Amino acid sequence: MTAFSCRPDFEYDKITDIYVFSTESDPNDLVTTVGGNFSFTDASRGEYVREWTIDGPSYFTNNDDTVLTEHIAHVRFKNTGVVPVKIKLDFGNEELNYDTTFYVTVYDSAITTDFEVIDVEGDYIISNGKYIMESGAFVNFKSTSKGSPDTFKWHTSLDQNFTDSVARMEFVKPGIYDIGLTASRKEPVKGTASTLYKNSLIEVVPSTIPFRVDQMTQSEEGNIFVKFNRDLDLDEINDNTINNFSIKDANGNTIAINHLAPSGEVNNTLILFVDPTFSKLYVTYTHANQSGDVQSVDGVKLEEFTDKEVEGYQHNFFTNGSFENGTYAPFNDGKWVGSGGMSVIKDGSTAVDGDHYLQVDFEPYQHNNGNGSKLTIEMTEGYFPITSEYNYTFEFYAKAIGNIRVLKVTLKDEDSGSSMNKTFQDQLVDGEWVKITYFSNEPISKEFINANVQFDFIAEANETPQLLVDHLVFSQH
Repeated sequence: MTAFSCRPDFEYDKITDIYVFSTESDPNDLVTTVGGNFSFTDASRGEYVREWTIDGPSYFTNNDDTVLTEHIAHVRFKNTGVVPVKIKLDFGNEELNYDTTFYVTVYDSAITTDFEVIDVEGDYIISNGKYIMESGAFVNFKSTSKGSPDTFKWHTSLDQNFTDSVARMEFVKPGIYDIGLTASRKEPVKGTASTLYKNSLIEVVPSTIPFRVDQMTQSEEGNIFVKFNRDLDLDEINDNTINNFSIKDANGNTIAINHLAPSGEVNNTLILFVDPTFSKLYVTYTHANQSGDVQSVDGVKLEEFTDKEVEGYQHNFFTNGSFENGTYAPFNDGKWVGSGGMSVIKDGSTAVDGDHYLQVDFEPYQHNNGNGSKLTIEMTEGYFPITSEYNYTFEFYAKAIGNIRVLKVTLKDEDSGSSMNKTFQDQLVDGEWVKITYFSNEPISKEFINANVQFDFIAEANETPQLLVDHLVFSQH
């Protein structure tokens, strides 16, 4: 590094020029490590007295002292921190005298690694320096290493990777755990890595929380997903496990379990593979007191249960309810009174679900009843039955841009002609997507052999609003 200072009103022989150069490979920053050296050169002319000074324990190697009067000052740095190197030039004239300070940042040459536990999320005690906790606790560690490290690698037997100065680790399986940390420094000057292990720092014991089923759901294929309140001991799942489960339908008929297997995606779920049936199902679990009994990863046996109901698969009758195939099937092209246009738009930033949505554009028009342009669309295929045996959910999202006078939904039976309808325009909010719910997991008062869904959209007279529709769901429970 070179520093130049010049006062333009000086006489030539009294110019103070100070040049500083570094023995480091990167001269742009005055940084080094303990034991490192810098050399400074003063090329001033005309001075009476020159004095370099530095605070101990750093010193000038010219004379092994903290004060020096030579042109070239060789400095060895012995302490960390920001170390000032000062030079004072006395020209015998208060107006010409000059002094300046160079600040050198000194780092430890090697990192002294250390760390501490800063928080335990869960019940725990400390005994003889060991943290004892129940399975499922999270422990937060923090590096307290000296030497300004910027690179970290935590060492555990957990199947997790931690490379920050803080680490949040979950401990599930009972046992005793050693924790280690390697810390080093890359910038602005290399600091040699060091590693510290704290052996037997963590002890995990089985949880006192019972191990039980959280939820049982049925997939589209009919299979049953049994989700537990914490991870399974997968090593205990074997060919015997299937015999601990039994399934019945609402009429008491036994449903065969073809196969059983862990989820493969998460460790807290088993899958019971059965032939497709969407009637209500009930599952029973009992221990056989042998290998294959279900237990948690911390060794707690699963609580037995009898005839626990499975949440049925919610089949959406609208197979293209989010218009993701780029068409508005199963609906027709629509019938206009007045004029306008309907199209499926691809714009993931606007769509509620996926990348597509239905857009209706109304042209100015006034009917003698006071309505503006009206569009009616209805299904042409994919009709479905509605019976009192099930509950149903019918919902969709709508976004009005401008004034929509009517948004009406009609259910009608293509066979019997029976129908029912409801209007929802009062729920619209200009410029915002709104979730419209016709039914919410509830029975429908009428039965339909082949239900058809019809929409009527009507604009205010002589106005040109838009109506966007997305995420149509008509599901059976």
